[in-house]
Amino acid sequence: MKLDFNSTHSTRYLQVYDYYKDLIVTGRLMPGTKMPSIRRGAVQLGLSRTTIETAYLCLAADGYIISRPQSGYYVTDRTATVISSQPVHNKNSDAADNPRILYNFTSNNVDADSFDFNLWRRYIKSTLRQDGRMLTYGEPQGEYELREVICRYVVNKRNAVCRPENIIIGAGSQALLNILCPLIKARETVCFHDTRFAQGMVIFEDYGFAVEKDKENASVLYMTPSHMTSLGDVMSVEKRLALLKECAVHNRLIIEDDYDNEFRYFSKPIPCLQGLAGGENVVYLSTFSKLLLPSIRLSFMILPDSLLPLYEQKKALYNQTASKSEQLALCQFLRDGHLESQIRKLKRLYASKAKTLSMLLEEAFGTQAEVFMGESVFLVHLKIKCALTSNELRDKAAANGLLVFPYHTGSKKNDGAAHIALSCCEVPVEKFPDAVKILCTLLA
Repeated sequence: MKLDFNSTHSTRYLQVYDYYKDLIVTGRLMPGTKMPSIRRGAVQLGLSRTTIETAYLCLAADGYIISRPQSGYYVTDRTATVISSQPVHNKNSDAADNPRILYNFTSNNVDADSFDFNLWRRYIKSTLRQDGRMLTYGEPQGEYELREVICRYVVNKRNAVCRPENIIIGAGSQALLNILCPLIKARETVCFHDTRFAQGMVIFEDYGFAVEKDKENASVLYMTPSHMTSLGDVMSVEKRLALLKECAVHNRLIIEDDYDNEFRYFSKPIPCLQGLAGGENVVYLSTFSKLLLPSIRLSFMILPDSLLPLYEQKKALYNQTASKSEQLALCQFLRDGHLESQIRKLKRLYASKAKTLSMLLEEAFGTQAEVFMGESVFLVHLKIKCALTSNELRDKAAANGLLVFPYHTGSKKNDGAAHIALSCCEVPVEKFPDAVKILCTLLA
């Protein structure tokens, strides 16, 4: 959602309200997520604290967030119920009678055919037969044999520079950032290239970091070089090298979140920033959840050697958050070569779904729309000539049972079109035709 604060002051809190409501309703801010503090929100958006507080009070009044004394505001559980099962209020059309959500093209959930449950079940059962190992707690840093396998994988596939000792296993990025922040707290300031990653920002804020809008004011830079824009654009080698040089000059630490690096349409694999930097001045994050299942919470972090002594002093204080049985199952799964075949399977599946959806959209809209796929194999982008804005089309679609992403080109010029993106992950391909028909009726 694009914020325009050149409008009158009286509408600013409503824009902030709509901005966070959009993040919550589309699932990008999950139930239980802590909202940015009023102070941080004011700094980030360049607004007064009163404006942010008013927007938060409106969100709380509508049940999207709840205030916890001396802690802050948190996204409520009620929102997940509204998205999944409750009627969506239609303020733009009298024809629709509060339909349920039929097609969720905003979901990060996976296709039902994307994973071999029987295969994974065999590895879990094999692990559970190791009675002796199941009677002990896991290593705080993660099981060593899994770290060995991950080390070989990232060295061979991502050109990373590391040893098993550099790798820390955790149940998701937030768990790993909770380990990292105390190690780098002296840096005090951080800048996020992707400001939509509220779940990451709140961790840094909880540890006292100031979240800056401009990287020039930050000593830590959080980057997603394999997914720079909503189109899934990848940062080129030249830009990566320039960024590394600039950060070295200014003693700026880079946190490289390498999610979605496996899912490219057109570009060849590019070495990760961590590898290009020789393993120094870059903390590397990645996850297996998107490759396997969202419910298998296994992520990893690669620390540079400079941070290892401090981590060694503290690691006994951190309990391992990832399941020991899942770690051992994944270790053997990787050793047996199943990850590469899983990646090939996913790329074929989602590329096929994206192409099918693209063809259906092209047939339905003809010259009224431009349909294209970015670098990400998950997303189809649609530019439709119409009188609606991107957000208006998003809202109208939701009121008719269809969830889509609005996205913005970065241009301030009104091109007379709505821009939306549709994720191919969750919706079965056989339901695409009906979903496209609904979209067509909105613009008829």
